Amino acid sequence: MFNFKKKTHVALELNDYLLRVLVKKGEQPAQWETYEILLAKGIVQDGMILDEVALFKILKEHLALFGGKKQPVRTFVPDTSVLLKTFEHPEDVVGDKLKAYVQMELGRTIHLPFHEPLVDVYDPVEGDGQATMFAAPSEEVTKFVGLLLDTPLTPEAVDIRALCNLRVLEHLKKLDEHKTYMLTNWSINELSVCIYSNGQIEFLRFQTIDTDLTNWHGVVDSQREAHFTYNGAEDEYRMLILDRVLELDRIMNFFRFSLHKGERTIDEIIVMGDNPWLSLIRELLVESLPVPIMIVDDQMIQQFYPTMKAKHVSLIGLALKEV
Repeated sequence: MFNFKKKTHVALELNDYLLRVLVKKGEQPAQWETYEILLAKGIVQDGMILDEVALFKILKEHLALFGGKKQPVRTFVPDTSVLLKTFEHPEDVVGDKLKAYVQMELGRTIHLPFHEPLVDVYDPVEGDGQATMFAAPSEEVTKFVGLLLDTPLTPEAVDIRALCNLRVLEHLKKLDEHKTYMLTNWSINELSVCIYSNGQIEFLRFQTIDTDLTNWHGVVDSQREAHFTYNGAEDEYRMLILDRVLELDRIMNFFRFSLHKGERTIDEIIVMGDNPWLSLIRELLVESLPVPIMIVDDQMIQQFYPTMKAKHVSLIGLALKEV
């Protein structure tokens, strides 16, 4: 008799060791549920799907967690492939026209290192004749979308992790418009870096943390939450983290002196992600870099999202995306 519009949708995060799921069952965060599913080594590597059959079986097996067939699903473009590029455009090309302009100019005045890219456009200051483009090769996203359709689920949106993280931080009122931030998103074997200032992403970088995932033991508890412990030599992993910290120092100097001739600097580093050693990472950053460090922890997130944890930030941002 009554047909109410379904407000449920699913946000999926895929990395080399885990499929993380957020089911948004309503507008109130207390209605949201999260699940984590361990992935065997070799199914996904460096964000790329290597074993489509194994991943399809996992999606099919856990379909009930997502709410059943045809659920709308959102996911991320792999961090490994996202390219950031600033471009100039005519003054009368604004708003919705920008994306069409980019599509028309690809291969002419705008060049990318891959064919058939997925493109999104962001214009932080309308009317200044410049805008920012995010681009990625379509192959990996198309592969995952195909698996979702076969499950069968309904692909609804694809977003960039950095934008999702910023969406949540802005909602939490953790960003000062007068500061320049370096967002660092740490997983067990990856680091994504984003520099954000004046409402604009100025820099994106992806780096691997060269750890052997067989040294990490994951278990899923009765609440379907995964927990990881490291069984290798702790000093070795600490050195891998320290290498990435020193690379952040180099990126900061590049931003300050090469991009901005010494006139701009990083005001604060934000530490986030699902790496179990996140507290140690913060300590190493405090010891090594002369910049204030803010860690996004469970307490910060649960003030607004009581059933969520800090490792869910990217998924929260994806769930909040307006489609």
